[in-house]
Amino acid sequence: MHTIAARLRGFTLIELLVVIAIIGILASIMIAGLSGAKASGRDAKRISDIKNIQLALGLYYNDNLSYPKVADANNLATALVNGGYISKIPTDPLTGGSYMYAPFGATTACSGGASKYHLGAALENATMPSDDLGGTVPNGAVACFGYNDFYPTKDCTQGGGTPDQCYDVTNN
Repeated sequence: MHTIAARLRGFTLIELLVVIAIIGILASIMIAGLSGAKASGRDAKRISDIKNIQLALGLYYNDNLSYPKVADANNLATALVNGGYISKIPTDPLTGGSYMYAPFGATTACSGGASKYHLGAALENATMPSDDLGGTVPNGAVACFGYNDFYPTKDCTQGGGTPDQCYDVTNN
């Protein structure tokens, strides 16, 4: 009887350690699964951001009959935000950096106006939406500022990824 009463007082140290180990293993499995979901969520945000910028560029084109002839995303923000086409240019949800933008036109300097553009974002997963250009230059386009693509001459992948991770779109 004495041993039963002693046993009812609580768990042994071994039992507690086993339960803690099981909880730890389950928690690590869940955390590993959630990190992939976080990356997918950030990729979805990047794609949504690119679509919003495309919409603002379309509104800009309707008013100006050309796309902004700017060398980088910071100047793109000035053109689109000051014109009232978008409230602010979205930034990458992980790094806070700018998305890639390149205007294209009939001449190297785009003196006749930028008739096309190229937007790019570095994704964490290599699963691309159907509208991804796959790193190609818009048909018949000449870059305004001397580069024809985001990879490898411009770092769409923000730190050395592969072209498979570069989601790029245009107005074609």
